[in-house]
Amino acid sequence: MNARISLSPVTPDDIDFITTLETNASLWPFEDMIPTDKEAVRKTVAERIHSDWYKQFVIRLASPEAPPAGEVHLHWYVKERESWELGYSLFPEYRGQGYCTEAAQLALKLAFKEWRAHRVVAMCNEYNTSSIKVLDRLGMVREGVFREEIHWNNQWVNQYFYAILDREYLGHNGI
Repeated sequence: MNARISLSPVTPDDIDFITTLETNASLWPFEDMIPTDKEAVRKTVAERIHSDWYKQFVIRLASPEAPPAGEVHLHWYVKERESWELGYSLFPEYRGQGYCTEAAQLALKLAFKEWRAHRVVAMCNEYNTSSIKVLDRLGMVREGVFREEIHWNNQWVNQYFYAILDREYLGHNGI
């Protein structure tokens, strides 16, 4: 089966794309704090490119003429515990087609197979049903609820906390 997407590590050529994505509030409808200072974001993206603790990838469709579809990233959550945090964003025209799940699966494979993560966590707004579905499809377990953690739409809402362990990932993926 041919891959429908690929992940490419963010390079200096991708800084403007990632900056635009990270500062576009319409792409983050379930988040409470979207940065607006593009220069500060651009500087942060550039600094993260070669870091050990933050790995960010552009999601690209297999079609060579297709523009980037979004991004997926992993960063240390608790380094001493070999724990990473997963995050992602996809442009609306690519949502609902399985691309986000595929990109997150590729990111988890890197975390567990290449970086020897023990655990990968992810968090999402309780109203973000699309993200909840992605995390469930990945085999992640909802371990808890951070009650009224996010101030969203002029109200306090819960944030769900998910995780998957290395042995669960390896068992879930038949490895």
